[in-house]
Amino acid sequence: MRRTFLLCATLTALPSYVHAEQPVAPSETLIRLNVQPMPEPKPALRYLLLPELKEMQPGNPIASYLRCMLDQDFSSPVETLRPSALRQADRAARLDKPDWQILLKTKSDGIGLLLPDLQKMRMLATGLQERFRTEVAQCHFDDAVRTAKTMFALSRHMGEHPTLIGDLVGIAIATIAIGPLEEMLAQPGCPNLYWALTNLPNPLISMEKGMEGERILIQGELHELDGNGPLSTEQIQKLTKHIDMLRQFDGKPFKGTRAWLNERNKDEKLIQAARRRLVEVGFSEDKLAHFPADQVLLLDEERSFEVGRDEVMRLTNLPTWQAEEMAHHIKPPKEDGLFTFLVPALIKVRRAQGRLEQRIALLRHVEALRLHAAEHVGKLPEKLSDCRLPLPCDPFTGKPFRYRKDGDTAHLQGSPPRGEEKNAPFNLHYEVTIQKAEK
Repeated sequence: MRRTFLLCATLTALPSYVHAEQPVAPSETLIRLNVQPMPEPKPALRYLLLPELKEMQPGNPIASYLRCMLDQDFSSPVETLRPSALRQADRAARLDKPDWQILLKTKSDGIGLLLPDLQKMRMLATGLQERFRTEVAQCHFDDAVRTAKTMFALSRHMGEHPTLIGDLVGIAIATIAIGPLEEMLAQPGCPNLYWALTNLPNPLISMEKGMEGERILIQGELHELDGNGPLSTEQIQKLTKHIDMLRQFDGKPFKGTRAWLNERNKDEKLIQAARRRLVEVGFSEDKLAHFPADQVLLLDEERSFEVGRDEVMRLTNLPTWQAEEMAHHIKPPKEDGLFTFLVPALIKVRRAQGRLEQRIALLRHVEALRLHAAEHVGKLPEKLSDCRLPLPCDPFTGKPFRYRKDGDTAHLQGSPPRGEEKNAPFNLHYEVTIQKAEK
């Protein structure tokens, strides 16, 4: 269950917003940006935040990323990557066919799949972030954009990992790239990145591969629960021991699978109802008649798990605010099933994805404000609709972001998802001050 522990740790360790941020209240995170008016660049797509096709080379970036970590000295408390390793990461980010090469292990190892490479990717991203910040501080904007491209490409490649943990690490890497990007926007002479941000994919980190991988992982754990023919007593005994091993990591009191089955075997109506449900999903009634009651109950529990899993998984590709609304109306089961604990924390991962979408959308607003000020003698718009460029909605509401103008300062605020109203990382408040032009 190392994978489950890593999932929880990754959710907990998703970066908080630290650049130029001051918690002004327990329920809000304030990000202050003092920026110059700046028109859009000419040509408009001079700056992009992902490598262009003309920069790409054939090859697998994953192996090249891992080579960045070779021969590094991590004996000190501060893990610093050599410049040569970061240059190797730049080259890796511009290879065109990411393949983690763990599909077969995903099928065979189930939820015990070891994922040591993911931590290395986070270490690599930290090294790139340090270089990014140095380039920004020196106003080397072309170099900084190159590093931003590398970090966002690395985060995108994490979306090719067949686990939700891989998606979370990708979201974390993209998020730590945003801190230096904000610092860059506040530097004198920083080019306007509205179109660069607008041309990022939305969502930046896809969850499709991770979601499909989660289905494979659970199938790997329950592959011995066969519905093609009756299981022997020995096979059921082996299966119950395996389920007991998995349940040890649930953290809830459990008497054991054998005791769970014995209790239900006393109720013939319950077994008949389980058989009917299996027939409804395609099992042969004639075959089921020859299955022992234990097998019928376990197959019905597997079916119930799949129903609960897909109740959540079906929301993945909905807009964030719609996914949040539908998730709120999912009713928990009256009692935990035998395999309920295996349902992945997909809602939390989808929410992390939404936070990243919201952060990028807010930065598009910042750049639209800088552009408006450049075209209106340094003045901010009275309302967002006065901006001539299209602006995205808040992913958590499907409505415009909250906006208030106070002299030379604009206040942009995102809305939190339901239940996170007092959680500061979910309540972003950008305070954007337009610098007055020097006479």
